[in-house]
Amino acid sequence: MQTKASLRKFLAVSAASFVLGGATIGTLMAQEGTDRPREARPQLMAPDASFIQQLSFADLVEEVSPAVVSIRTEADVALRGRMQIPPGLERMLPMLPPEFREEFRRYEDDEENEDETVRRPLGQGSGFFVDDKGHIVTNNHVIDGADEITVVLDNGDELTAELIGTDPATDLAVLKVKPSGNQRYVQFSEELDLRVGDYVLAVGNPFGLGGTVTSGIVSAIGGERRQGTYGDFIQIDASINRGNSGGPTFDLNGNVVGVNTAIISPTGGNVGIGLAVPSDVASDVVSQLIDNGAVTRGWLGVGIGNLNDGLAAAVGAETLEGALVQNVQEGSPAQKAKFREGDVILEFNRIPVKDAADLTRIVGGITPGKQVRAKVLRDGQERTLTVTLAKRDALEPKQANDDDKSSDDKEKHKDREMSVGLTLSQLTDETRRRLGLENDVSGVLVSGVDRGSEAEEAGFRRGMVLTSVDTKDVKSVADLEKTLKAAESRGKEAVLVRVQTAQQGAFFLALPVEAADQG
Repeated sequence: MQTKASLRKFLAVSAASFVLGGATIGTLMAQEGTDRPREARPQLMAPDASFIQQLSFADLVEEVSPAVVSIRTEADVALRGRMQIPPGLERMLPMLPPEFREEFRRYEDDEENEDETVRRPLGQGSGFFVDDKGHIVTNNHVIDGADEITVVLDNGDELTAELIGTDPATDLAVLKVKPSGNQRYVQFSEELDLRVGDYVLAVGNPFGLGGTVTSGIVSAIGGERRQGTYGDFIQIDASINRGNSGGPTFDLNGNVVGVNTAIISPTGGNVGIGLAVPSDVASDVVSQLIDNGAVTRGWLGVGIGNLNDGLAAAVGAETLEGALVQNVQEGSPAQKAKFREGDVILEFNRIPVKDAADLTRIVGGITPGKQVRAKVLRDGQERTLTVTLAKRDALEPKQANDDDKSSDDKEKHKDREMSVGLTLSQLTDETRRRLGLENDVSGVLVSGVDRGSEAEEAGFRRGMVLTSVDTKDVKSVADLEKTLKAAESRGKEAVLVRVQTAQQGAFFLALPVEAADQG
């Protein structure tokens, strides 16, 4: 089996040959037509022919291929057995001869022309054995909606598979078949130590061809557009096409480092950008599906977002790391633990939190019912909260209490222009209806934003409702101005503003405190 060390040796030798070869050619061209003595150059290094012959993945492929399977799915489809008269023709029935009308009606009422159900092909994909008990890992989208799942082994044998469990959040699923006594299986890498540039192999069933192997390198890990809900995707440039979904990505030691799940392509074909679920995420999910048939994740009950420079200044954060709490769901573990809107979660269960996605993964990886500590930044000071996580989806978000309606709805206020380019006005019942807001939403309406202003650059838009400023509720323009004045007296450059829209819900923006000055 080819090792990483031997592969790196070959690449180094090849690169040296290329560089030295280019230097030699350049030297000859420079010396043409001149009598200057040639400079001493290192002798060219040619790769050993026997080493090149060893550069093959054949041993690895021979070892792992028997564990990889093709998957076919079928679904029951209802066919319309009874003839349906098109509306246009039905309107013409009165104009047809009586015998034709009678024939149409008799056929339509015939009880033998009932709907018929047939089984049709639904799709195809790949999978792989992970133990000697017949458990097979694949993608959820490969088997989603299937009424019958057929597994085709490496030797061509076909087995009917039972669905053990699915996890749509990570697009993983586990099947089970009755394996032979010597069925080969593979294992997830115990430590995912992949680096960008490492060689990987993808084995699968592209376009139904079966048993196809492609090689490539790790192009990227995580980052923008490569973030999953519960783990960063591995990006590889090994050819991945339709039908590869659910197949394994191997390192050069034969360990599964990822589960192929998607491609990014403008045409639907391979363009060298494939995404795989990392083995550390997949291994945990698969274990839960095998043991319990489902995946349980911890639930905190907060809406979160990332910090930017303005928000960091508003909450007193020195860096952009952490997850900003934008709302706390009623009855949630977070509310019981006294989390507040505007808190920045810096650490959870002793794990540093980089951003909102990082917190989601950390919380999701904790067993429901476990009590953990969270370090939060509040009013510029760090404090520790203790929270007992619930099971995700165990509680539904509840509506706000109708008893907290603003008494200022009927008050008339003139629009107030702020120096940062905001025009604010009182929120009325009529405005709530026009904007599609709930009746219990109270605050100050953004009735105008100057183009190119600080407010526009900060993300404020017309139609937003400012519901709290510097973690204090605002029900009128006067409340807002008072809060801004107080923040300015404390030396703050910006404050945290909770805004709400019917389309986006509630989230935070940063507002410079100079907004308290009249423009």
